[in-house]
Amino acid sequence: MPADDALSVARTGVGGLIEGIPVAGPIIRSGTERAAAATIAAFTDETYDQVMDRVREANRAEKDANPYIDKGAQITGAVAGTIPAIIAAPAAFGAGSGSLLLRSGISAGTGAAIGGADAGVRSGGDPEAIRDGAKWGGLFGLVGPTAGKAIGAGARSLVDALRARTAAKVAGMDPQAFGYLRRAVTDDGLDASTLPRRLTEMGPEAIPADLGPNLQKQAGALAATPGEAQATIRNALTDRQAGANARIGQTIDETMGPNIVPSEVRAGIEGNQNSFSPLYREVFRGARPYDMSPIADAMDVDIGRLRGPAQARLRQVREMLNVVNSNALSTDPGVMFQTRQAIDGLLKTEIDPKAIATLMEARQMLDDGLTRAVPRIKELDAGFSELARQDEALTRGQQVLDSGRTAPRPSELAAEVEQGVQPQGMQIGPSAVPLRLSQGARAEIDRIVGTNSNDIAAMNRLIKGEGDWNRARLSTLFGPEKADRLFKVLENERIYADTANTVTRNSETAARIAAQNELGGGAGNFGVKEAFKAGGFLGAARSAAIDKADDIVKALVSSNTGNVTRDSLARALIGEQREKLVEGLVRAQGMGTTPALVDPVVKALLLNAGTARTR
Repeated sequence: MPADDALSVARTGVGGLIEGIPVAGPIIRSGTERAAAATIAAFTDETYDQVMDRVREANRAEKDANPYIDKGAQITGAVAGTIPAIIAAPAAFGAGSGSLLLRSGISAGTGAAIGGADAGVRSGGDPEAIRDGAKWGGLFGLVGPTAGKAIGAGARSLVDALRARTAAKVAGMDPQAFGYLRRAVTDDGLDASTLPRRLTEMGPEAIPADLGPNLQKQAGALAATPGEAQATIRNALTDRQAGANARIGQTIDETMGPNIVPSEVRAGIEGNQNSFSPLYREVFRGARPYDMSPIADAMDVDIGRLRGPAQARLRQVREMLNVVNSNALSTDPGVMFQTRQAIDGLLKTEIDPKAIATLMEARQMLDDGLTRAVPRIKELDAGFSELARQDEALTRGQQVLDSGRTAPRPSELAAEVEQGVQPQGMQIGPSAVPLRLSQGARAEIDRIVGTNSNDIAAMNRLIKGEGDWNRARLSTLFGPEKADRLFKVLENERIYADTANTVTRNSETAARIAAQNELGGGAGNFGVKEAFKAGGFLGAARSAAIDKADDIVKALVSSNTGNVTRDSLARALIGEQREKLVEGLVRAQGMGTTPALVDPVVKALLLNAGTARTR
């Protein structure tokens, strides 16, 4: 039979693969051939030795007829047989921790052991062959870590270049611009999964330039460089800032209801209170005389006992119960009513605690007397008192965002709302006090927005406050979800404003420095980096991240960078084709890492190059 037919070529390849496996390959092939010879001899007239001689001769002939197939198969088998060992025990092949010298020494030892063992198996234990195998295996093992690192770097660069070009095409960007953007995204701690999530959290107006200092710095560089990219960045930021107040106002309306003017609401409350005057006159019409002497006697006793402002106030009230221009005590229930009203007026201005307590006691006595003299009056009192409580609640609501002593604590406000909704006296149904509290707070927010429309940071500070109290207060009045939504929108708008401020302010600084340098008036070492650090980022902690983008910024403002690259990057930074950008970043994942099998394959090739010299 010919030794170069298809079947012989296949046998040569399979046999070479098996035989090429270091150390174990010859043993496996020999065992396979011996088993086959024993089987053939058992079913034919040939002896075992005759079959073995024939098999060996056939193998030799096939190898001679197909030398390249045999050599290639042995190399493939050697590499394939070594790779699992390298993956299973990478430290033994110089892939562990430690210096390059240490790893090379370890790899040399492993290579010498494998080379010597392989040579011993293939030579039948010849000491010279074992020595040569160990020598060459150790030598090639010694250079394995260095060669693996170098070849891995080359493979990484090649794979990265191909991957970057594909990713840029998917993102719809110029390849160089995509490289700049991807580096800034990485330096800002983002990736293809976190970037879209962050943009979604920051609202529909968010753009990639909002997400980190490196992205902002690139936008600032473009904003400082004349051309279409500059207009793209500046126009996008200007247009977005122009709509900030409208977006905030819409959110406030949606979460806290339409705005109200406190003076108009108060005027309505006072008008409703005035409508009670004819009703009060009606209940007093036909009222019978009432003996007020028990009330007057009790006051006289207290006047004799009290001193100071409390005595003076009570004497003033006692005189109101007399007939005008007379010391005679009146019996008209209307006089009790008017005196009670006068006490309410005195209480609004009185500051002495004892006097206040005395006036409240006197008022209660008059109120009890009116209840007996004019039973229907309590119905009117309930309605009038409800309006008075609403008026007080409106004023109180305007204080809930204060930071001074007049502002209620969150727990106090919650208690006021809970108590305020309860009807008092003969009132039927829940009170409108919680509504007036929320209206007062809504009016105060409108005042803050109106007086800080050009300062988003101040607006945030006044509405959100320094701690969590304002969030808790607004949650009590409007619900947690609405309060959280308002605070989120305010925070987003603050970030938008910071981006516009950082990009435009620092780009102006960069432009001025560039002009000074061009005219020969450069300010020494105070360049773009120092201007960015001094002008806008919070603290030295962020400067380290910013420094990493200096070379990109210099490239962007350099005349060597084309307008196509700048324009492409500018459109990406303002969020055009966001979905394509994210898809491109997904494709770019894994860049900068050596392909997984490069290092094991390189080490396996080198190791088996050493052992092959002894075969």
